[in-house]
Amino acid sequence: MMASWSPALSPSIAERQPELAPSVETAFRDALIDSLDALPLGDHNVLRFHYFHGLGVDRLAEMLSVPRPAVIRQLGRIRDRLLRDTRRGLAARLPLDRRALDRVIELARSRFDLAIARVLRSHF
Repeated sequence: MMASWSPALSPSIAERQPELAPSVETAFRDALIDSLDALPLGDHNVLRFHYFHGLGVDRLAEMLSVPRPAVIRQLGRIRDRLLRDTRRGLAARLPLDRRALDRVIELARSRFDLAIARVLRSHF
């Protein structure tokens, strides 16, 4: 099942190669799913509690018995890893040059939290 969210495509990519738009959406979703699958169980659980169950940083810190800043760093580290691995997966799936791939990732970055939440809800 396809998530209803898709990364915003650069107008220049969509205009130059409109046939890629659905492919980019599917490839992005699939790359994100693969990246989530590759996470260690502890990191996956932190994301699930945060994005799927809606637990805030304070509640996560309490649950994990760690200081709040540690949770913030952990979420940032996990998010960075997911973005990096999703970029790699997207590059392996699509015939985009590096510049086009960078634009897609940069545009998706601003909506990455939403993408994570939707993929977690629909696939995990």
